[in-house]
Amino acid sequence: MAYSSHSNVPAPGFGNVGRFVLAPLRLIDGFFKSVVAANRFAHEVETLSMASDQRLAALGLKRDTLVADLAARSDLFRAA
Repeated sequence: MAYSSHSNVPAPGFGNVGRFVLAPLRLIDGFFKSVVAANRFAHEVETLSMASDQRLAALGLKRDTLVADLAARSDLFRAA
């Protein structure tokens, strides 16, 4: 007869080791997420910079403050 345990109790001493081993992967993941978000922001700035003044006004934006307005609305530039 085989015994199988379904408890979620971690093995002693391995919790911090796992966190330590996975830390570089979390850092790399965060880096790539930041690159993707920055590319989306740049694409939005580029797209809206080609829009007409009427369209920008309808969105509540001005051409001369476009980047600053989009940055204020973005999650990328919020203070921690």
